[in-house]
Amino acid sequence: MEKDFYTASWPQEDLKIEAFVHEVMNFRYHWHPDVFELNILLFGQQYFCRGRESHLLKEGDMILIDPNTGHASYGQAQNTIALVIHFDKKIFRQFTAKGEMLSFPSCISSSDRNEPRFARMRALAASLIFSLSSNSPYTSYLSKAAGEALIAELLASFSPVCVSSVPEVDEETQKIIRSIMQYIEIHYAEKIALEDIAAITGYNRTYISTLFHRSVGISFYDYLMRVRLQNALKDLVITDKNLIDIALSNGFPDSKSFNRRFRELLNCLPSEYRTQVLSAPDLHAYHQRKYIPVSSPSVREKLESFMKIL
Repeated sequence: MEKDFYTASWPQEDLKIEAFVHEVMNFRYHWHPDVFELNILLFGQQYFCRGRESHLLKEGDMILIDPNTGHASYGQAQNTIALVIHFDKKIFRQFTAKGEMLSFPSCISSSDRNEPRFARMRALAASLIFSLSSNSPYTSYLSKAAGEALIAELLASFSPVCVSSVPEVDEETQKIIRSIMQYIEIHYAEKIALEDIAAITGYNRTYISTLFHRSVGISFYDYLMRVRLQNALKDLVITDKNLIDIALSNGFPDSKSFNRRFRELLNCLPSEYRTQVLSAPDLHAYHQRKYIPVSSPSVREKLESFMKIL
């Protein structure tokens, strides 16, 4: 069976890369604490939410998501397919001071998708996944060169800015944060307050609030809301529960609060999203991701077309 999810790492250079091509289906709301995500649309139309922004991507468009930024996307046409590349934020450590990371707010295309800088990014991304998917004895060397070229293009063409970053934390702090996250994963549908977390950790409310925000990059309540939304999205797709039951069973106090939060982050109402998903042909379960082989003729042809400028 062909491997369709590719990874490679070069620890000395702080370079770790993951890459895959997949079919874009239902909203999958998630975030990566330490990883950038580059999404390049190969076919179809993709509705993409990044933080509180929303964008309609067309073929050839791309968007870069900073670490710890909540994001989700939805395929608005049949056979919507995207190339995704993840790379660790540590790659930029030499360019930032302690407590900072680089951000690339201009790395999103729409009407300017044909600009040379976006064309170069598409070409280098295609070269990278071809290198990662090859069986050559030189795969590691070629992949590293392609990955570094992609990073260099980002730095040279997309005006990076320094922003605050989540600091590295010690082992004891990591243990506390893991225990809080585990508690949320189990009890997210219940009414949870910082006082409850203080009771199970043995620290006071103010300390926990500050520690969580400093270590995770978002507030305790924002993190709790993200987990609730993740699970509510799954219920909208794979159950026939009514909307009020979905709201209440995932920790939202009422349907009004659920609707407001949903619209803030995904720019539509839960009812509108469910209608779109259930009317879509060839519906897949929420938790599944459908990887597409790089060797697929249509995918290979598209990626090769990107590389013609090299």
